[in-house]
Amino acid sequence: MGKAFTEKNKDRIRASLLEKGREYFMRYGLKKTSVDELARAAGIAKGSFYRFFETKEALFLAVHEASEETLRADMMRRIEAAKGPSEKLRAFLKNSFAMLEHDPLMAAVFAPGEFEGLSVFMASPQFDEHYRQNIVFMQELLRRWQAEGIIRDLDTTVAGNLLTSVFFTFLQKETLGEEMYAKVTDMLIECLVSYLSTEGR
Repeated sequence: MGKAFTEKNKDRIRASLLEKGREYFMRYGLKKTSVDELARAAGIAKGSFYRFFETKEALFLAVHEASEETLRADMMRRIEAAKGPSEKLRAFLKNSFAMLEHDPLMAAVFAPGEFEGLSVFMASPQFDEHYRQNIVFMQELLRRWQAEGIIRDLDTTVAGNLLTSVFFTFLQKETLGEEMYAKVTDMLIECLVSYLSTEGR
């Protein structure tokens, strides 16, 4: 039988796993980081790791979501300063792409040579749930913006899935190259602003 942890110990171990997970994923990527290393770094047995996270992919998502929550809150504060529906949408889309591009955790996981780890991660139930939560966030934001007159009347479920899917363009950055990626994302943003904004009607 595994060692029993007090609630205080559980909180400390989980915090340690999140801290060490971020450090190891940024340094080695998802594929090359092992559960053995993560458990050892957090000072627990490998078997105990699974009492906190089902897989290393689940830990990665927990690390990413903690970072995403902070970055998203900061982004939403900054775009409030944008004037007019089109500028608000443009600022949101540009900042969302920038958040992906400049997050060192994302850079490590989506780096060249990480395809195997990435494919396992994207096929996991945890990623499915993360994607679903992103859709929920996007739908709630779109409904709020409809009420504020920023975006036109449309199906927020479809639009939420559209916007979430658009950000997967980030996965093509290496294939497209820096210059073409910048042009493609700029065009995508302008198309979306024109379609969604009440000013484009």
